[in-house]
Amino acid sequence: MPKPDATAAAPKITEVSNGLFKVKSTSPKGMFRFGLGKKHAQANSLFFEINGKRRFEVGNDCDTCHFWFKCLQEPKAFAEKKIVNLPKAVSIPRPLDRKLVRELGPLIELQEKGEYYIFNTRLNLTGPYGSDDEESYFYNSEFMEIWDIEDPASEDLLSGWEHYEGKTPRVFRHANGLLEKQFDFVVPLVPAVKLKQENIRLYQQMIQSGDRPRVLLLGMLHRAVPESVSSGQSKNLHSFFASFVLDGHHKLAAYRRAGVPVNALVILSQKASKYFLVDGEESPPRARFEARLGTLAEENAA
Repeated sequence: MPKPDATAAAPKITEVSNGLFKVKSTSPKGMFRFGLGKKHAQANSLFFEINGKRRFEVGNDCDTCHFWFKCLQEPKAFAEKKIVNLPKAVSIPRPLDRKLVRELGPLIELQEKGEYYIFNTRLNLTGPYGSDDEESYFYNSEFMEIWDIEDPASEDLLSGWEHYEGKTPRVFRHANGLLEKQFDFVVPLVPAVKLKQENIRLYQQMIQSGDRPRVLLLGMLHRAVPESVSSGQSKNLHSFFASFVLDGHHKLAAYRRAGVPVNALVILSQKASKYFLVDGEESPPRARFEARLGTLAEENAA
C-alpha cells in the first residue's frame, strides 16, 4: 500500500468550532474513495473503494433509509501490512490544533478530492459483533420498528464482517418531542483473527498505565428520516456515526480489552455523509451537520 507523501502540500484549514476543523484535499491520490452506484428503481448505493476496488457497501443516498455496511470483497492484503502509517508526531496524544491538522496533510491527500472534517473524539465500544450476533444493534427491536424490519437476517446487511458498537447511544431531544439516538459503529479493515496478540498486549499495558495512543478513523455521519418519523407514527429517531479503521487495529483491540474508551482521531468524509432535517429544524442543513459534528469534538475537549 502507498505511504503518505511527506512532501504533499498542506491542506487549506478552516476552524469550524472548538476542536472541529474542515480541510480540502489539494492533490488527492484517491486511495480511499466513496462512490455511488445507480440501481434501477432503487436508491443509489454508496460504496467504499480502496485502490479502485469496491470493498464495502455502506448504505445509500436515500433520505428515509438506515445505515448499514456490507463487505463485498475482503481486503486481504491489509492483514499483513499497515493500511496507512499515522505519523509518530500525530500518534502522541496532544491537543488537536491547526499545527496537528497540517501534519495530517499527507493522510488527507490519500483520500479523494473533497471536503473533510477533522476532530478527536472518545468512543466507548463493545464488541466485536458478527452479523448473526443478536446482541448487536441490528437486532434492536426499536431499530426494527422504526424501519419496519421483521427479520434482520433477511436484510442482507453485514455479510459476516465484524464490527464494534458504541456502548450507549448519544441522545438528542428535539422541541417537537422527538427523541434522537445516535449510534456509533467502528468497522475494522483487518479481522481480529489476523492481529498479533503480542502487539495487543503491549498496547493494553500502555493504556492501563495511562497512555492514550490515537486510532485513525475514516468516518461518516448518516441521519435519515424514515416515514415512521415524518408521519408522526414514531417519536424515536436513530442516526449513525460510523467509521473504518485506517490505522490502529491493535490499539483498538487493546482499548476494548482494557475497558477504556478509544482515543480516536477522525477524518470524516462530507461526501460519504448524509444529514436530513426533521420537522422544526431550520436550514441550512450544513450548519446543522457541522453543529452535530461539534458535539463529537466537544466530548474530547471536555
